[in-house]
Amino acid sequence: MPTLADPPQTTAPPPAPAPVQPIPTTEAPAPPPVQPIPTTEAPAPAPVQPAPPPPPPPRPNYYGAIAVSHNGATGKAWNYGSTAAADQAALNSCPDSGCTVLTSFVNGCGAVAFNPATNQYWGGNGATPIAAEDDAISNDGGGHWTTYVCTTRYNS
Repeated sequence: MPTLADPPQTTAPPPAPAPVQPIPTTEAPAPPPVQPIPTTEAPAPAPVQPAPPPPPPPRPNYYGAIAVSHNGATGKAWNYGSTAAADQAALNSCPDSGCTVLTSFVNGCGAVAFNPATNQYWGGNGATPIAAEDDAISNDGGGHWTTYVCTTRYNS
């Protein structure tokens, strides 16, 4: 047992823990970032897109005409390259010498109507055969249609 004459005993502080050492790994350290190398060359141009194809040429116009003689003989022409050519072809196909062109049209239809009350023929035109017949009858002031013809390009 300690006595008063004995100096007090002190306990030493516990020793400091040993520093933690990193655990060695088998992975390689990350490489340093890659720095671009300056050059005097221009950057490669963007790829050039091919030009779009040209639009198709416009579709041709087709002209037609109907010629009629005083006795009702008719000459018809369709799918000609001009009004003048269609008119001449209609006159040439009319069997009588006194034929007159009553209607000319383009990319559509032409018709001729006869009105017995007036004894006259009239021409008309339209996008369809029925529209051309109605126009001819209206122009004639009544009556009935006698003939019609359409070019290749008409709205059916």
